[in-house]
Amino acid sequence: MGKSSGSSGGNDPSDNKHEQKLQAVLLADTFSNSFHPITLEDYNGILPTSSPSPPATDGNIKGRERPLALCPLNNVPLLHHTIDFLQSAGVEELFLLCSSGADALEQYLHQHKQQSNNNKTAHNEHRSTNSRIAWSSKLTIHLMRFSDCTNTGDALRELDRKNVIKSDPFILMQGDVVTNVDLREVMEQHAKRKKADNSAIMTVLLQEVGGWGLDDDDIEEDDDDNNNMTDSENPNTPNDHHNNRNSKSNMMQKNHYLPPLRSSTDDLLLALDPTHSNRILLWDSHPHNSTSSIPTIFFAENSSHITLTRNYLDVGIDICSPDVLARFSDEFDYRELRSQFVANCVAEEEIGLQSRIFGYMLKRGEYAGRMGDMRRYHRVSMDLLRRWGYPLVPENYNHSCSAGSYHEASYICERHLVYRDVSGGGHGDSDGRERKRSHVGRSTQLSGPLLLGSNASIGEYCHLQRSVLGPNCTLMDNCDVVDSHLWGDVLVEEGAKLNGVIVCEGAIIRSGAVVDRGCVIGRGCIVGAGVHLKEFTRITLAAEVEDDDDYSGFDDSSSDDSSSSGSESGTDDEESSADESEKATPQESNVSSATEEVESNFAVDTNYEVVGKDGLGRVWAPSPSDEYDSDDDEEEKQAEAVELMKSQSIGYDMTLLYKKWKMMQMEDEDDGFSLDDMESDADDMDMDDQWADDIGDTNIDANTFSHLDEDGMQITGRQKGVDVVQELRDICLEHETSSPVENLRIELNSFKFSQNATYSDCCKGVMMAVMDKVLEGYPDSVPSPGKLVVSLKKALEYWQQLFHSICMGSEEEKAIIHALETLALGSGKAADVLGKEPAFRFVLQTLHDKEIVNEVAIFEWAEERKEEGKDSSRSALFWQQPTQDFLEWLEESSDEDSSDGSDDEDSD
Repeated sequence: MGKSSGSSGGNDPSDNKHEQKLQAVLLADTFSNSFHPITLEDYNGILPTSSPSPPATDGNIKGRERPLALCPLNNVPLLHHTIDFLQSAGVEELFLLCSSGADALEQYLHQHKQQSNNNKTAHNEHRSTNSRIAWSSKLTIHLMRFSDCTNTGDALRELDRKNVIKSDPFILMQGDVVTNVDLREVMEQHAKRKKADNSAIMTVLLQEVGGWGLDDDDIEEDDDDNNNMTDSENPNTPNDHHNNRNSKSNMMQKNHYLPPLRSSTDDLLLALDPTHSNRILLWDSHPHNSTSSIPTIFFAENSSHITLTRNYLDVGIDICSPDVLARFSDEFDYRELRSQFVANCVAEEEIGLQSRIFGYMLKRGEYAGRMGDMRRYHRVSMDLLRRWGYPLVPENYNHSCSAGSYHEASYICERHLVYRDVSGGGHGDSDGRERKRSHVGRSTQLSGPLLLGSNASIGEYCHLQRSVLGPNCTLMDNCDVVDSHLWGDVLVEEGAKLNGVIVCEGAIIRSGAVVDRGCVIGRGCIVGAGVHLKEFTRITLAAEVEDDDDYSGFDDSSSDDSSSSGSESGTDDEESSADESEKATPQESNVSSATEEVESNFAVDTNYEVVGKDGLGRVWAPSPSDEYDSDDDEEEKQAEAVELMKSQSIGYDMTLLYKKWKMMQMEDEDDGFSLDDMESDADDMDMDDQWADDIGDTNIDANTFSHLDEDGMQITGRQKGVDVVQELRDICLEHETSSPVENLRIELNSFKFSQNATYSDCCKGVMMAVMDKVLEGYPDSVPSPGKLVVSLKKALEYWQQLFHSICMGSEEEKAIIHALETLALGSGKAADVLGKEPAFRFVLQTLHDKEIVNEVAIFEWAEERKEEGKDSSRSALFWQQPTQDFLEWLEESSDEDSSDGSDDEDSD
């Protein structure tokens, strides 16, 4: 009876809430190109020959490119680490969001399911459901394809539109995170805060890693205080050379305070209120910012208990309420989760509009690292091998892969943190190859951390240190491999040296070759015999990607100079490779046939001058990001892109990056970004009026100070370089007047909150757009002042309501006049029209007659221009005789109204 459908207890909402499955959202796309050209390669090409999808040969791999989530981390795909973590946290339903590599992800999930069940029939049944995969009895994965999304904001808006997230809270996780944190406590804390305060919508996980910017004296003191701490006790020390911590010759020893897990594009400054559960009051992750500001109201609300710190790393995991997704849908211009959504939410001053975000600090023994670029990828890999992420240690891996073959792994840890896969014994991989234990020559030196996959063969007199070898890798005699990752089926011939390199599946390093730090050797590429590959060179066989198809900051390109290709050269190279293989030792039997397949299926443009006459592959180089100004020098833009690529590569010296940031911040201060400098130069730069930045005849770039307030301070939530007025102007120009003006007001208000703009900014943008639309009616001529006013009055029949809703007082009304001045003193048709007498007077009088600008605002504007004198260029419109006549008439009219009011009072 108690379970009857008619009982009231069965319909208790609280019961349904408790029964709700814990859901998680995994952003498989990082929307970054830091792993290019690896993530441009066809994932199908690394699968075994039994795979149902053969390698592509037409160069079009849309959807099949290998995503970062499927790149191996210590011989296990990153996605597998992530799913295991979420499953251990109690997640029962996982939504995997992806745009690029969606086909590859689906193929991996189904293939893993097939291998785990060893049941092809069950596999086919799962394939029929397409996007829903039963990963285990407790976890279901939904693969959600958002092919048109180019950023995190778009993906979350699409997710909210599908209305599939029901659990409160749910877990939002970036796809490049590796962690062992226990989420139960942070979810409990979030739930309690949300119950007490409905505006507490998000909890961000943070890890203390140390900050930037200590000087030499601080370094010496830090050494004295921490001389008893070893590397094994401090997982956040940047020094990989843990056995030489006291060596003064080590370049990185002096700068051990530089956190290695930080991104080269991120320098997080936080303001926290520790008395209120570490509520976040400031989130500034831009390394180039020399100043940041916090609204003064926060000091009053939080009793001045505010802590400023740069010592924390964004873990990439958030505990969220569904309100987060709703906010993204409301604020349609949010693209980034951190730099826009979080930064603007925590900066909101109006209490009724605040969305409170809190920080949760990882405890001692909890580890989190993000492998968003290759430099951090290597660091996280070594951290896990040093057992800082326990239980994420190789002994607990039950899965390994290489070149698309999967098998159960069984690692043991030997002396000096050397791990070996001992799961051999004649069993076969999924591709039918016999799996054997690794063979190491007796004279070879192994220095941990080091991971050796199954069936690896290492010759005599080799030296391996801080590296990972995937299954079926072969190293011949006298090879050196340091700080490198060989992903499987890799052949390194005699005498070759690799230092700080990633070598993908099926690649070959010929005898005597030297590959320096930061290099990447793509799948199936060959570095020729005796070639010295310069540092930070990336070689690939992936086809070039058109700009329109690439959402990221980089684009792959190859050197056109002195590069050659053709069937004859390709054939000769294959024949020479075949001849050498006949002479090779039996150790080469481990090498996969992937390279031969690539050579036969793809027409490769090879840079022989780089990879050698017996090499294979083209040089990939980054292209400038779309964020750069189109007016910038092309060489400068390219140099910036290359420098960014280097900073994201293994072996890059982070001290160089820190010095660059410090220098840029100092230059900003010298250029007037500091308050003291701007006060001293105020007379020259006319910074007293914010609108002056838009006037065309000034020497100040219109965007230079658009992120500063009238006192020269950084506007919280305002992106540097964004011309807010121009953006508002463009929004109005794109609006169709056939739609209700209320829709435009909502859109403007949304943008205003996203950039922490003002109503004055809105008024300026709207006024400029109205004048633009009026002048669109005269495409081939310049209207006379009379025609201009007639057209303006007709336009104001639609726009007048919008002005009344956004003009809150005289400041906004003065902003409208400032907009007219900006147009008149600029260039183009608007300047030709408004600059001629008496056009400005007619427009100003029309706005007054329509009650858009009242006499109080006009008089205040006139007083400001009168004080500036006739020598000021921006006072030119004020000193026009028609304008003076209108001001005189307006003053007399105001006096008459006052006189009439006095007479009425006297008569009473």
